[in-house]
Amino acid sequence: MATIMDPVSARLAESLAFEAGLMGGSVAALAVLGAPDVMLLTLSELAEQVRRCARVSNVPIVVDGDHGYGNALNVMRTAQEIAAAGAAGLMIEDTELPARHGAWGDLRLLPVEESIDKIKAAVAARGDSDMLLFARTSMTATSGLDEIIERLKAYEALGVDALFVPGLRERDQLERVARAVSLPLGIGGASDGLIRARVPREAGRARVFQRTPDLRCRGAGNARRHEGIARRRAGLFTPRHSAEIPDGHRHRRPRN
Repeated sequence: MATIMDPVSARLAESLAFEAGLMGGSVAALAVLGAPDVMLLTLSELAEQVRRCARVSNVPIVVDGDHGYGNALNVMRTAQEIAAAGAAGLMIEDTELPARHGAWGDLRLLPVEESIDKIKAAVAARGDSDMLLFARTSMTATSGLDEIIERLKAYEALGVDALFVPGLRERDQLERVARAVSLPLGIGGASDGLIRARVPREAGRARVFQRTPDLRCRGAGNARRHEGIARRRAGLFTPRHSAEIPDGHRHRRPRN
């Protein structure tokens, strides 16, 4: 999955023939606010950014909805707004957000009962729309594999379309999780060895997908941008250093 944070990255993802893209909360906060991902971005700001990207690109966009911006009722509103903005998918996680003051390094999970209620709310709010729902758990930072699998199975039974587990480090962990669930399984923040590993088909290889690292992509783009601005400041900028938008993407009529 490509990293999408603004209309230009959405167009680039389409020109590179990505099948789908992910708008993570971290890159959305950077693109809209120029701020780190500390839950400053509002739902309305996120939905508007999704709308801008969906308007110019046909790449299906999965949106990181974080904790759904509140309780189960807020999750319903989040699902409705993100679907109306043109997203192809919405991800809801079980992290306790926003973190308590001074506790950003201390990740806490919601009780499984509360997480289940929020995912049920997203499923109900989706209604007849085509938007896919992804249930994400951050348990890799706090719990063992048995507890992770138990929570994923609970989410799987609620009617979501895929599961997402960041932070798996070893191939055998991925194989165990893939064998335990039947839904498509997303991984993120994985080790390079795990990303390169071939998961046996019987373990669900065809169902495992991964996303490009959000901040790594954003950081690479910012580095090039900084270089260009620095060259301009030093009087070294020439036309050959200007970026070209791919052919066919200079203007696109807004979709209804």
